[in-house]
Amino acid sequence: MSDDDDRRLLERIARRDRVAFETFFRLHGSSVHRFVRDLVRDDGLAEELTSDVMVEVWRNAGKFGGRSRARTWVFGIAHHKAVDALRKRRSTVVPLDDLIGMSSDAEGPEAAALRADDRRELGEALASLSPEHRAVLELTYVEGFSQKEIAEIVACPVPTVKTRAFYAKQRLRDALATAEHP
Repeated sequence: MSDDDDRRLLERIARRDRVAFETFFRLHGSSVHRFVRDLVRDDGLAEELTSDVMVEVWRNAGKFGGRSRARTWVFGIAHHKAVDALRKRRSTVVPLDDLIGMSSDAEGPEAAALRADDRRELGEALASLSPEHRAVLELTYVEGFSQKEIAEIVACPVPTVKTRAFYAKQRLRDALATAEHP
């Protein structure tokens, strides 16, 4: 679905069109949930936060100014709610488990075990990153946002996003190298 379609849905949501809201939720709810879950690392809390994000969309669709893509606006709300939840919980461990896909049914048990070990090592390496660094990686590599869009979502300048991405990749690389050669 295009940004123009999303904008039209938001206009309809602003007029309290429930069908438009349900469509918008169906289109974006799962990616918002995945993003929030990867930040807060708690399925129950992620469900709650996803609902909170969509309630914000329902309440504030009329305030969407159109200065960014609609999806960027929604992920900005999601990021804000996840960061607030992390502050309340005082947790700093938030790995991105989904970056390495599940093992294929076609591979044998040895290959599946190696891939499971790779996922565990990646999860541990990602857990060593700050929430800000994990968010930049998630928004870039999982959600496909540009650095400019990420800057809007996390409310910081583009150079800060670039710096966070650089250090996140560097720390991730170092953590993975340490895991390979303890």
